[in-house]
Amino acid sequence: MIKVILLDLGKVIINFDYQKAAAEIQRFTDASLQEMSEVFLDGDLIYRYETGRMSSSEFYQVVSRRLRLNVSASQFKDLWGSMFLEEPLLSDALLEALKQKYRLILLSNTNEIHFQYVQERYPILRHVSEHVLSFREGTMKPEPEIYQAAIRKAGVAPDRIFFTDDRADNVAAARQLGIQAAQFQGEQQLRTQLQEIGIHLNPF
Repeated sequence: MIKVILLDLGKVIINFDYQKAAAEIQRFTDASLQEMSEVFLDGDLIYRYETGRMSSSEFYQVVSRRLRLNVSASQFKDLWGSMFLEEPLLSDALLEALKQKYRLILLSNTNEIHFQYVQERYPILRHVSEHVLSFREGTMKPEPEIYQAAIRKAGVAPDRIFFTDDRADNVAAARQLGIQAAQFQGEQQLRTQLQEIGIHLNPF
């Protein structure tokens, strides 16, 4: 029987679009879209920041230098966070219903700037008050250590945990540790998946 539900943040609860942030940043720089893409897709840079190996101040300085940005740290936080889209992907009603019977824990690859940004702007996150975040744990999905941290946080056997994530590799990694997991493809499909594992809530 499921006791705990782990939820990814980006592309599950809240949607995002790198191009939206690029358009905002472009207002403050002469950097090309190619240069911006190289920063957004710099796997080593993002990994270091999202696993806490780089502080927000250091990240701000590196990105500002590479993109020739002359903005304050506060402005930078708003620009970097502007990739998040206004409408959540999950409904308030669904999370409210799940919270009544299950512990909800956020399991996310994210960074300090983004997490502060969404906490301040998305009231729906009030339903998920427990967090396992890559920048705090020093590890990120699909590395096994972050799932082990989530299992410890949950305090139950892995097979009593359900996890949903938009990435197939993250789902597969969770399953390897015994967590019940399914790839997120929209709220309606998630509701169906929950029903299939015995989670029946109203309204459905």
